[in-house]
Amino acid sequence: MKKQFVYLLFLCAVCLQACGNPVDPVALDLNPTDINRLIPFRGELNNGVRQLYPEEPYKTFWVENWTAPEQSIVWKVNTGSEDYLAAMLVSVNNLEDGEDVAVTLSNGTDSVICRIGTTGWQRCRFPRPLHFTKGTSELSLKISEPGKKADFNIYLYSLEVVKPETCKKLQAEAASLRSNTSWMADLPYGFFFHWNSKSMPKAGEPLAYEDAVNRFDAERFARTVNECGGKLVFFTTSWAEYYFPAPIQTIDSILPGRTTKRDLVADLSDALGKYGIRLILYYHVGHGDKEWWGKQHYTRNDAGDLFANVEKIVGEVSQRYGSRLAGLWMDDGIGYYPNGASFERIAKAAKSGNKDLAICFNSWILPKLTDFQDYYAGELGLSPESAGIDDPYLPLDGDGLFHGGPQDGLQATFSGTLEPGDWTHIYKDSIIGDPVLLIDELTQVVRESNRRKNLPMINVRIYQDGTISPKSEALLKELKRRAFQK
Repeated sequence: MKKQFVYLLFLCAVCLQACGNPVDPVALDLNPTDINRLIPFRGELNNGVRQLYPEEPYKTFWVENWTAPEQSIVWKVNTGSEDYLAAMLVSVNNLEDGEDVAVTLSNGTDSVICRIGTTGWQRCRFPRPLHFTKGTSELSLKISEPGKKADFNIYLYSLEVVKPETCKKLQAEAASLRSNTSWMADLPYGFFFHWNSKSMPKAGEPLAYEDAVNRFDAERFARTVNECGGKLVFFTTSWAEYYFPAPIQTIDSILPGRTTKRDLVADLSDALGKYGIRLILYYHVGHGDKEWWGKQHYTRNDAGDLFANVEKIVGEVSQRYGSRLAGLWMDDGIGYYPNGASFERIAKAAKSGNKDLAICFNSWILPKLTDFQDYYAGELGLSPESAGIDDPYLPLDGDGLFHGGPQDGLQATFSGTLEPGDWTHIYKDSIIGDPVLLIDELTQVVRESNRRKNLPMINVRIYQDGTISPKSEALLKELKRRAFQK
């Protein structure tokens, strides 16, 4: 009897071992049907690795002070007995010429090494899948071979893990949704206008937002853009405060009073269209607007309502305007990404009314955050470097797409401010400052961009009445003469 009991215990032990590790209910469950974005703050930062801006409530920044083999970043994860591909969004800093470093990813039973020999922000892929046993594993990253310089370090934004078959499926779906952006590559330059509820007049009290929308002269605005040579306009909607210059029903259902009866978007599209100028809308989730944000019920562990609302809003916008709208520029990708937004669902919603709508998620200085987009936001400033003069991934006389590098496959664009100060003219009783670039400097930026089909979007400050600075207007008219001369 005792022998039988011991034998049963032995069988149970074997079965338990075959089944894998026990499951920890507080560990992160890896989703086999999606890309799992493992953000460092959801793991353990050991031996001095630290989070940049840990108090930030919505956006997520990288971890830093990661320099040595004794340090690690560890996540507890629950999986089946499965294989997962892995990639890191990292910036490797201060390598010697010709040097590379090694980062090891381990789950306790399997490990894989990624060697990195380039500096700056990049997506680094591990060379083979990592095999997991069923149950809970500790997934750790360590620098197994650090750089030689004293100031060597690595910033980590995230670790992505995805099943190989899921990766192929998502890549195919993203490719099927891609819009043709060759028309952007062929434009000499465009304009970014941050006009919104914070915009100020030259002097005196600002109008209420709806009054300002009603008085905005779309025909005069379009004429100015044309006279200055712009072939594309990016126009802000919800910037700083969440207001939208059109009657979008989904927004009204969430918080009444944040839309307008006049459809300024339609009027702008029609007025610009007379000159062959296309319109792209800037969109922001509104996390800086306390009243609007309260309606999103957002927490770090539950952003479901927020992104469901984003899908509904951009879907309604797309269906309302169809081909009258050329695209969307969605800000703060570093809020979408760490909070679990489905880029796939948002992209499908954005293109539901116009399959050719070009979209981007602003990744700022980071590598692209998703394949479910068409162009690079390029919030880089107006400079020859932004134009791509030293970018090996943006060849001269190319097609305007990045070939390799952190933005691989995206249409190249970049933006920067023409005048000093904020993107929006938010300064009461103040005129817009003189342009920060001379005409020769701006011409060089545009010409270097055009040689690479990299679209420059010049942010031009604009008063609440829809007019721009006379000095900026004169500069841009001269830019048009130079850019279009044969």
